[in-house]
Order: sequence, then C-alpha cells, then structure tokens
Amino acid sequence: MKSAFIGRHKELALIDRTWESPQAALMVLYGRRRVGKTRLLTHWMKRHADHGLYWMAEATSAYDQLRSFSQALANFADPESIAPLDFTYANWDQAFRQVSLLARNRRIALFIDEVNYLMAVNPSLIGTLQKAWDHWLSDSNLLLALSGSQMGMM
Repeated sequence: MKSAFIGRHKELALIDRTWESPQAALMVLYGRRRVGKTRLLTHWMKRHADHGLYWMAEATSAYDQLRSFSQALANFADPESIAPLDFTYANWDQAFRQVSLLARNRRIALFIDEVNYLMAVNPSLIGTLQKAWDHWLSDSNLLLALSGSQMGMM
C-alpha cells in the first residue's frame, strides 16, 4: 500500500504552472537517489493521466530501451489497442518526431524517468533529444520532464 503523498507542494505547483503555460517546456529533475523524484512525477501524472505518459528507463540495452519507449508511446497514442511486442521505432529521432506529432494539437506531458540509464548505453541520446527539441518539440504543446539521479545526470 502506498503512503500518502506529503509535501512537495511547491514542486507540484511549479509543474502545474508549467503545464498551464501555452508553450512547450522542458524540465530537468535531478537529485540523490530515494529523495522522491519519481513519486513527485507519478503523483502529478495521476491527476493528468489522459494527457500524459510517464516512462521509466531501465538498465537494459539501447535496443530494449527504444522498444520499451516505442511501445509505451504507441499505447499512449492509441489506448484502445496494444502495441505488438516487437514494435519499435527505427531510432530515437523517429520516436521524438512521433511525440511532436501527438503534441501538435493537444497538451501532452511526457515524463522520462531514470534518464541516466539511457545515457549510459546511448551517450548520443542527449544530442538527439536536443536536435528534436530545437526542430520539433519546442514548437509543440509538450511538457517534457527528464529525471535522474544526481550522479547519473552529471
């Protein structure tokens, strides 16, 4: 049984204000392990479940990470169906393009947790994300939050 959500009212208010803004936004949450970053994101997401996707990276291969994200994104885009187990976008660039298309006409929150696992197996991903942000995501209705441990984000 989960304990009640206590505190973090300032942080929740900041996410709420960012969500209510009419422009794309990128947030980075980092800190020591076990301080509540994941709990903060999942608590906020529960209040906006129809408008957002929370995805947690795992310590797996680059291919498995992309496949997991691809399936989560496909299931979010079409909640009435389930993406095939072998479905994956060809690369992260294509996945981020799909995010921008989904956020073209409606506000979407995308929370990617444990970004440090992504960077560990694919160091170029940050460059890919920067390119996607500069070219497509920053012109969409996206609230993108990246979260990871302090050591992993450095």
